[in-house]
Amino acid sequence: MPFSLRYLVPMLLSSLLCSHVAAEERLRLRDVLKNRAAETAPDAQERTLTSSGASRSYVMLDASRGKPAPLIVALHGGGGTGMSMIQRWRNKARNEGLIVVALNGVGRTRNAGTWNAGGCCGEAMQTDSEDVRFVADVIDAVSRTNKVDPDRIYVTGMSNGGMLTHRVAIALSHRLAGAAVVAGAMFGDEMPPIQPVPMLILHGMADSVVPFDGGKSPTRFVARAQSEPFKPAQYAVDFWRRANGCTPPPSVSTQGDVRLESSTDCRGGSAVQFYRLTSADHT
Repeated sequence: MPFSLRYLVPMLLSSLLCSHVAAEERLRLRDVLKNRAAETAPDAQERTLTSSGASRSYVMLDASRGKPAPLIVALHGGGGTGMSMIQRWRNKARNEGLIVVALNGVGRTRNAGTWNAGGCCGEAMQTDSEDVRFVADVIDAVSRTNKVDPDRIYVTGMSNGGMLTHRVAIALSHRLAGAAVVAGAMFGDEMPPIQPVPMLILHGMADSVVPFDGGKSPTRFVARAQSEPFKPAQYAVDFWRRANGCTPPPSVSTQGDVRLESSTDCRGGSAVQFYRLTSADHT
């Protein structure tokens, strides 16, 4: 399947999970983001469906211009919402003619969604939410009602959403044209996908929420949301290089604080691109 980084490189929602402010301030910021998202994405539609016996919701923005278009599945960070994610994607969707669906995670309140990525996070992990199945069900539902190009379906996520992106890419490898993970992590219990998936990984080496070198989060409330330590960012990169059959050493280029390690000669025309951001925190 063709893979174009221009669909997956735009900056994603910086999860409120990474906020170091008081709980009251986090709630205020969530309200601000929610209101701003509603103001700036009036063309977004919230939809519901039943997945694994539960009522789930997602936000959709269709800028496909009436012809088959790429579908981007965007997964917010822990404590985020689908609407706040749509806000970040709105201009990109219009410029590129994309269909973007931003799913809502599971939380004790509507504006505090999390994803079950195995070893993290929060309410979704504790209730064993079937979030991979939810993603698959949304892809099916949107493909039935909108003009989705089946050869250009992508998934991307930030932080806890990036952790779930790894799991979705493994489970739905036969359906995806590519995936992108920003500041996410794996946990070491993942099985390889049945076929290659072009993968883009970005991680800040100064990440104080999902540490670049793995382990328990130094951010206390995030550590409490974990059941397993995070694997290092390099573990995820090596996992996908093996899964995609990337045998030659990666090419390396550096520009300022950004080091790109690119493996492009991989099985089935796939690729693994790793952006090592030297001074970046959880962003």
